[in-house]
Amino acid sequence: MKIISLANNKGGVTKTTTTVNLGYGLARAGRRVLIIDTDAQSNSTYSLLGHLDQEPTLFDVLINGVKMTDAIVPTQHENLFLVPSSINLSAADLLMASAAGRERKLARALSTVKDFDYILIDTPPNLGVLTVNAFMACTDVIIPIALTTYALIGIGILESTMQELRENLDVELPIFGVVANLDDHTRLSTDVLAAVRDHFAGKVFDTVIPRNIKVEEAHNQIACLFDYAPASTGAQAYSKLVQEVLHRAEGA
Repeated sequence: MKIISLANNKGGVTKTTTTVNLGYGLARAGRRVLIIDTDAQSNSTYSLLGHLDQEPTLFDVLINGVKMTDAIVPTQHENLFLVPSSINLSAADLLMASAAGRERKLARALSTVKDFDYILIDTPPNLGVLTVNAFMACTDVIIPIALTTYALIGIGILESTMQELRENLDVELPIFGVVANLDDHTRLSTDVLAAVRDHFAGKVFDTVIPRNIKVEEAHNQIACLFDYAPASTGAQAYSKLVQEVLHRAEGA
């Protein structure tokens, strides 16, 4: 079972979009997929369920002792499941600050979860206690990066935080891959992509996700991109990304 955290401490890098569409794609490929929404903004939860009143949530798991298996809900898509978030998670840093073993609460909760091929953890756009919990619980990390002027700003902080966790908390945290997003085929995007590939070397996926309005429309319609606009450049790119992920993970 691969447990993959999708993380970037900069907002606006399509982290949630990547999580959800990767989840859709892996589920369509016949894999059982669980998405865990650790972001208090709950964008993954809304994208998959269309509402934010599902209970129990990840907050109840981490703070109130609810079993993770009791918080897992099916989505409308075969093979795709969710542990929903809630606005209450915005207080998690404060509530968990003095808790013993606070960095491993998510890992412990996940220890009883079986029968999934992939678990994707959508993280907040910061390096607080929830992101650290995601890092401690995962087997791999995917870093989504938007091909904009400030793409690599903050990446050094992310990498140094990951290295500190490796050294101090005995966790491997391998970078499974880097996803380049929001390519608009300009000279700027080309230059930034070159810089990202230079920085991360062979970790960057070959597939580059274009800026495509159909991706945003699908999210607004609470629809699966592959059903909503299967011929769109966005859907085609995410399909290729899913195949790359499967190839790296399974040699498929």
